[in-house]
Amino acid sequence: MNRIRVALLVDKAESYDRELIRGILRYSNLSTPWEFFFLGPDYTVVREKEKIVLKTVKWSPDCIVMNDRFSIQDFEELTVPILVTPSIRRINGAINILADDSELGSMAAKYFIDKGFSNLAFYGSDRIFWSYDRKVAYRRTVLTAGLKFYSVESSLYDDWQYNPQQLVPWLKDLPKPVAVFACSDEFGTHLIEAVQMARLKVPDEVSILGVDNDEFVCGLYGIPMSSIDQNPEAVGFRIAQHIRSFIVDGKTLPSEIVGSDFRIITRLSTDVFAIDDPQLKTALSFIRQHSETRRITVDDVVKETHLSRRLLEIRFRKVLNRSILEEVKRVRIGIICMRLTETDDPVGEIASQMDFSSQAGFSNFFKKEMNISPVEYRKQFRKSGR
Repeated sequence: MNRIRVALLVDKAESYDRELIRGILRYSNLSTPWEFFFLGPDYTVVREKEKIVLKTVKWSPDCIVMNDRFSIQDFEELTVPILVTPSIRRINGAINILADDSELGSMAAKYFIDKGFSNLAFYGSDRIFWSYDRKVAYRRTVLTAGLKFYSVESSLYDDWQYNPQQLVPWLKDLPKPVAVFACSDEFGTHLIEAVQMARLKVPDEVSILGVDNDEFVCGLYGIPMSSIDQNPEAVGFRIAQHIRSFIVDGKTLPSEIVGSDFRIITRLSTDVFAIDDPQLKTALSFIRQHSETRRITVDDVVKETHLSRRLLEIRFRKVLNRSILEEVKRVRIGIICMRLTETDDPVGEIASQMDFSSQAGFSNFFKKEMNISPVEYRKQFRKSGR
């Protein structure tokens, strides 16, 4: 049969767009023959919008996946489906490629709450739809928990570069310790710059979390930034599935495609617990330091403190709203998830590293906690380019 022809008018230099393309290509290798139209790099073509539009129309694709640098009106004569990754606002008349921004905001708040923070802040722009939606969900989760919420609005366009300086007095005035959720990694770099200007300590005084897990951006300033990975490769894979179903099977395309397979990558900028209780800090530190190589029991944790098991359990429940055992499981699961996605180690080897007596026992433990097997989790979240 004829090849499926898709024009990919997105920026390969952007982390999200690049992984989106990777997911589309990964699916294309599994099914009907595909053919792609890519934007050329700046040094090979004159990237004038009108010329790109004309070339795309002449190429006659079956479908277009693009960013909103282009308008759907540019391709009206093609009468083909157009999928858009919107930057500021949703695009009417197109299939919008989105994230579940409410889930992102809620996830960020719960992450900081789990670390014991009572002061939580947000940095973004209400003029950007996804930033606003993340802020609303973040604020709702914080206030529902009876905690304090703060926010500051970013400058955009010509004033973008001045944001770090403008953030300094705001950060200094916030009660410490404070956890700040940036609507994206790019916004997060402003926070990193600002805390360095203000001579504040990260993560002890200011803890920072971004979104996108752009490894280049997260590592720019010497303070590796924690971030929520949106798993855009999985979104790209789903996009390609929908395109094939539409072209080959005649199925209707969805009105929007929403990504929701998120995970938090913890780096130095949030590697802290905002807890005053020294005995609780000792217990948490012990769990983090020893969970990578051995199975820790509740009694092991209790022995590291000067408290009885009952008193330590009460403090865990009061401050963290979870038991000692639940914290041990949470930390171990986090380590396992990291090793599944960031290393090439076989599942059996990871089980051995984590002091499980068998791979079956390891898999059962992981599936019970995550509702997915270790192998399935690795397939879902590991970047195919590793």
